Amino acid sequence: MLTKPYYIQAILPLALRGTFTYRVPEHLIPELEIGKRVVVPFGKRRYYAALIYRMNVQLPQGTKPKDLSYIMDDVPVVTDQQLNFWEWIAHYYMSGLGSVMNTALPNAMKLNSQTSVSLNPEFEEFLEFSDDERMIVAQLSTNESMTVDQLEQLLPKKATQRAVSSLMKQGVIVISEEMKPQAKPQMVEHISFTEAFSRDKAISELLDSLSNAPKQFEIVMRFLEMKGESFSVIKQNLLQRAQASPASLKSLIDRGVFEIQEVLKYGLDVSEGAEFELNEHQLRALEEIKHAFEEKNTVLLQGVTGSGKTLIYTQLIKDAVAKGQQVLYLVPEIALTTQLVERLKVIIGEELFVYHSRFSNRERLTTWMRLLDSANNEIVIGARSSLFLPLNNLGLIVVDEEHESSFKQHESSPHYNARDAAIWLGHKTGAKVLLGSATPAVESVFNAQNGKSALVKLEKRYADIQLPLIHLVDMAKRKRADVQNASFSGELIEAIKATLAVKQQVILFQNRRGYAPFLLCEACGWSAECVNCDVNLTYHKFFEKMLCHYCGYNIKMPKHCPNCHSAKMTVKGFGTEKIEDELEIIFPNARMGRMDLDTTRKKNAFHNIITAFEEGAIDILVGTQMVTKGLDFSNVGLVGVLSADSLWNRPDFRAFERAYQLLTQVSGRAGRKNNRGKVLIQTFRPEHPVLQMVVENNYEAMYQHQLSERQQFSYPPYVRMIMFQLAHPDAKLVREGAVHFGLLLRKYFNKQVLGPEEPVIPRVRGQFLRQVFLKLNAHSSIQESRKTIWSCIDEMEGHPEFRKIRLRIDVDPY
Repeated sequence: MLTKPYYIQAILPLALRGTFTYRVPEHLIPELEIGKRVVVPFGKRRYYAALIYRMNVQLPQGTKPKDLSYIMDDVPVVTDQQLNFWEWIAHYYMSGLGSVMNTALPNAMKLNSQTSVSLNPEFEEFLEFSDDERMIVAQLSTNESMTVDQLEQLLPKKATQRAVSSLMKQGVIVISEEMKPQAKPQMVEHISFTEAFSRDKAISELLDSLSNAPKQFEIVMRFLEMKGESFSVIKQNLLQRAQASPASLKSLIDRGVFEIQEVLKYGLDVSEGAEFELNEHQLRALEEIKHAFEEKNTVLLQGVTGSGKTLIYTQLIKDAVAKGQQVLYLVPEIALTTQLVERLKVIIGEELFVYHSRFSNRERLTTWMRLLDSANNEIVIGARSSLFLPLNNLGLIVVDEEHESSFKQHESSPHYNARDAAIWLGHKTGAKVLLGSATPAVESVFNAQNGKSALVKLEKRYADIQLPLIHLVDMAKRKRADVQNASFSGELIEAIKATLAVKQQVILFQNRRGYAPFLLCEACGWSAECVNCDVNLTYHKFFEKMLCHYCGYNIKMPKHCPNCHSAKMTVKGFGTEKIEDELEIIFPNARMGRMDLDTTRKKNAFHNIITAFEEGAIDILVGTQMVTKGLDFSNVGLVGVLSADSLWNRPDFRAFERAYQLLTQVSGRAGRKNNRGKVLIQTFRPEHPVLQMVVENNYEAMYQHQLSERQQFSYPPYVRMIMFQLAHPDAKLVREGAVHFGLLLRKYFNKQVLGPEEPVIPRVRGQFLRQVFLKLNAHSSIQESRKTIWSCIDEMEGHPEFRKIRLRIDVDPY
């Protein structure tokens, strides 16, 4: 009897818009479930780990689907709720589901395709082989298949490739693409009594029988002590407590007393929660938030730096945990998780999970699988990617420092904003969303004032500590320090000396890493530039190299000018590395630390630097934006900003707002616990409005100024923006393509289209760039606008020449 063919739609981890249909072999149909991973063929000889998206679908007309190869999972690894979230991300940010899948899943859940070699079972004729070919045939005779990497461990690389090529031509071997998972979740061995020793009488008899085996006796006694009301204990913990060897435990296992079971590793171990008291201002804010949550799903907490917002978050987290709900705590910077975890471990005393890119593939996979099977009151702390975790009972989402641009994914599609995505996720799951910041985004305050969310203010610092005293240093008029150092004013050096003299710490902020931003020949004017990007190379003294911060291209530091061979080479400007270098000369007895991308690449680097600074092992901490984002240090007496002017001198409609936020945030690191802190801002334009607002801590003035300008020139929050970036190695082609695409959009959107234009950096990684912006009325139908945009993109991709151009879509590009 013929059965009707069964088809599924699958999401492939490729930057393609649609899903793909596959026929399911009859014997695999009973195992199908949405959310399971399956291996499917794609193209001529490639296989991918795809995800079942729809089942029992109709076969699209005119298609000849390939067969699904096999099903990888026993249970779904992605929930229906997650797939709904993926659909919204893909729709709103105009991305393919495959791109969302790539972003959402831990790398360990993705499979890599390695070339594997095996003997051809249909080949029987004996041939004369070379020595290298004979060795490969012999190896494959005893192994079902081997990867080329494994064969290259037996023979030189060239010899392997030559022999494999020859054997393929003779038909002796076949090549296939073998799918291999990248990692397995971390497992922990648990020890428990077997059923024979589950009763008190059996245990009593066992202890009597172990009188002549003291180590085994000790293991059983410690097990009874540790297990409490549970049924098992962790093997490693038991051996440590009993001070026994694995051999003694194995004897008890062989005897049938204990059995071992592997379970997924849990989150961080924590101690009992500590009590803390909120002051009257915090209590009032907490009650206002709770009252607002009765009517609104989202609340914005605007609290000045050092006001104790974290304690309010903590109380709300405890309330959610007490209800048996899960909590997601989003932070913009990985460095913040270090301090936050230590504090929440003490205050809350609940199981914590941390999830971000510095964790290994295996650690992230373990967290995913642990949460997949749970709906308990877990707390997850993480960066933006933790939004995609399988949280099945979400009750509260906290978005700390919600204004931060780090919540926006700039590097790859989908270009989502984690704050906005968190608000949508909270709305769909019923979870409450709390946004917190001392300097909230203009859009967030605008939404609150227009009824989309509630606004609660906290205007007093904890323990009534005064806000820091901010002083502007006019670099155009003041003399440099006696050492004639262009990086530091005399005022700043004297302030550092005074701060160190009273045993307080200093933070210096410079928003540029490396030693110096460019190298110049004073004889002919030559400067070191990247061959792939239209930027200068940055000098890094530690590596003795000139590096491109966009593509990674690097050269050795030249001793002579490549253009005129002059030795008059000099570096211009200064980055964090140079500042640290010069400080060691000016303050030889001070202990220095630096926090930037170069010093925090390793997994525990953040923790080590922050711990050292908290414990007083660092006197002066130099850093980029990392030091501005919510870190809480008790003994910082002085904050210095070395080059404030660069913060607003950028062609970005948010430059003014971002400069205010950065300067206010870094200023807030000073004087948080004891005496009033001091802030020195070095600038060539002390009269600039943004600096005056920072000095006065006048967020409202900044907000009103920005609203007025944005309304006048049609920028968010009064319009929605979409940026289209076109890229191709051929400059002429990308120019013509950008003009063509702009005309396609203008047919429908007319004056709402801006450009095309060159970005600030017109070439990156060998690709010439052009940008087209689209401004959509905030009240227009976004659904219809997207359909029109996709039709323009389809027409562009149908063009025989312009289809070669890579088109990047960035919704809300800020």
